[in-house]
Amino acid sequence: MTSAAKAYGAVALIALCVICGCNGGWREGLARLMDRVATVEPPPRAEAYSRFLMGAVSERNGQRAKAIAELRAASDIAPDSIALSIQLIRFYLDGQDYANARFMAERALQQAPKNANLWILLGEILHQSNEYEKAIECFQKAIEIDPENVLGYGALVSAKESANDAVDAADIYRGLAKRAPDSPGIQFQLGLSLARINDTDGARAALERALELKPDLTRANYMIGIIDLDANRNEEAADRLAKYVAATPDDARARENYAGALARLKRYGDAANQVIAALGKKDAEPRHSLEAMYLLLRAEQYRQADERIPAEGALLFGSFFRALARKGMGEPFLPVLESLDETKADVGEECDKFLNDMMSLFGKEDMGHWLVAAIADAAFASRTMDVILGRVYLSMDHNEDAEKVLLSALEKYGSDPVIHYALAIVYDNLKRLPETEEQLKAYLKIRPDDPEVLNFLGYLYADHNINLDDAERVLKRAVELDPSSGYYLDSLGWVYYRRGKADEAIELIRKAILLMDGDDAELRNHLGDAYLLKGDKARAMAEWKHAEQLNPKLSGLREKIEQHQK
Repeated sequence: MTSAAKAYGAVALIALCVICGCNGGWREGLARLMDRVATVEPPPRAEAYSRFLMGAVSERNGQRAKAIAELRAASDIAPDSIALSIQLIRFYLDGQDYANARFMAERALQQAPKNANLWILLGEILHQSNEYEKAIECFQKAIEIDPENVLGYGALVSAKESANDAVDAADIYRGLAKRAPDSPGIQFQLGLSLARINDTDGARAALERALELKPDLTRANYMIGIIDLDANRNEEAADRLAKYVAATPDDARARENYAGALARLKRYGDAANQVIAALGKKDAEPRHSLEAMYLLLRAEQYRQADERIPAEGALLFGSFFRALARKGMGEPFLPVLESLDETKADVGEECDKFLNDMMSLFGKEDMGHWLVAAIADAAFASRTMDVILGRVYLSMDHNEDAEKVLLSALEKYGSDPVIHYALAIVYDNLKRLPETEEQLKAYLKIRPDDPEVLNFLGYLYADHNINLDDAERVLKRAVELDPSSGYYLDSLGWVYYRRGKADEAIELIRKAILLMDGDDAELRNHLGDAYLLKGDKARAMAEWKHAEQLNPKLSGLREKIEQHQK
């Protein structure tokens, strides 16, 4: 899968998955459970009891290794003592000795197979060992034994989220909400989970219910505000976010989002005040300085914009905005623009880091048209200005305009990796394969070890089922350069799918899903195709339906589901 769509496409306004997630309180409950069970008196067998006492004395004296050895000896003599097993499991977990912790949990379960809490404990050991599927089976077993076990549900949600399975996590919260409809905490967590899978109507309803049950649950107001902002309901978003900011004034991210709603309502001065206030908070980020400059320019507060310190890592955009501020004041501005091409900064990196997110937050069309007009009014031609203009058009999805600007820049300034890459995105958007390939190859002649561009080219080939040898070569190189990228692993898995190697494809795509920032419809779709190739139609259908919940508009997905259901 290529990450270009993420960088240039229609934005994710806020990464909801960063805010979301299962409440980790269930682990505190598990710790209390272990403490409670471990206090049960050990069996009265003389030797086992003696060893137990020696272990307790060693623990009090700080001789942890000796304490573990004595308790293990006692447990081997009396394997039916659940208390000893729990005590040892706790020691092993503290030392991250998951192998021995697992052995003790499995041995305890041989003695008490109907003990739901032991299944939860084994599941957590497997969870900590990153064996998510086996952990999930244990938690499901615990719930099957004891459907009222709250720890089991909490553990299961946590494991599902660790496995990046947002759809199943949301389903678990739906079930919990039915069991406890008057719990504001469960309604809130349900709302967060539904937001992660883009069920905004369901998320909004759950969050409203949480507020109804607990009116001071201000975070629910914040999340509803984000949902409204993402849906371009800007008046409603501003109202919700204003309430949250009033209750939580030190939250810089909330002020930034509130500024986004205000800017979309063309209240630029008020928006600027919110971002400036965010700059003084502990979670302020460099982009806030650049956002403040932009909003002050829109409010025609040129002197204040000129006095702002540009964001860290944004020398080019900071200088560009400063030039516009000086132009607005009627002061000399061309010397600032003339310095742009001499600045040792990468305009492509700055666009990636700031431009797309700012345009998405403040309104693509509004900010985009303003930037286009400002660049035209400055009437100053330079490589940096041309690249910024081309990237603005790209962010607005005006691909033909971007193509004209970038081709002209390529003609004026010669081969340039930043321009080649932007043009590759343009041609990919326009479904023009030969030109996309040409621009990517031109880029790689200059920067042969850029993993993102290697991935772009490899996935392009795999997606069109061409040049698979070259695709495998460049994608293996991308993975070598950045083995932690889910995008790159998915792309390589897709090559193996094209080659008919189902097992290799499944393995890589499953790893890719675990590495992504959130559950991803395209990867689930790929995984479903790989399972179908293997002949596992049931799992293929499950993954496709999973993908459909994440993105019902994914091209060809509904038709594929209907075809195989028949």
